[in-house]
Amino acid sequence: MRRMPRKLSRPAKASREKRAECEIVQFAEVDFVPPVIPRLVIRFSEGLSVLVEDERSVPLAAAFITAFRAQEKGGAK
Repeated sequence: MRRMPRKLSRPAKASREKRAECEIVQFAEVDFVPPVIPRLVIRFSEGLSVLVEDERSVPLAAAFITAFRAQEKGGAK
């Protein structure tokens, strides 16, 4: 059984449009705007602010606020 040699390349069809050719490849720095994530900010007098990221942070924020209030009422002088 005798095999016919394969064609290594196909001739271009005349009906095809010319493809766009790559002219340059380079790295670029692109700044993407991060998504806005709302957070709860609790502001006190004396310029203190507590930022609560999400519901998991509420117990920690509450403990901090309780300790802060206790310090203001009768803490170290």
